[in-house]
Amino acid sequence: MQLDLLNILLLLVAAYYLVGVTLKPAFFWERGRILRTRNIIGDRKTLILYTVLAFFMIAVAIFSAFR
Repeated sequence: MQLDLLNILLLLVAAYYLVGVTLKPAFFWERGRILRTRNIIGDRKTLILYTVLAFFMIAVAIFSAFR
């Protein structure tokens, strides 16, 4: 198993999203894209959306390392 640069980047972005939705710091939770999503679908669904996205990125990074 060898992680490429793209896999490492995916893991870092996923970690950023997970920290952002769990701790909800202002620099993450109040920025443009997140704020628009929160206004459209609500806080809870935004949290679920970004959590699922983060786990998907983690899965892609891990499983692509095995090919």
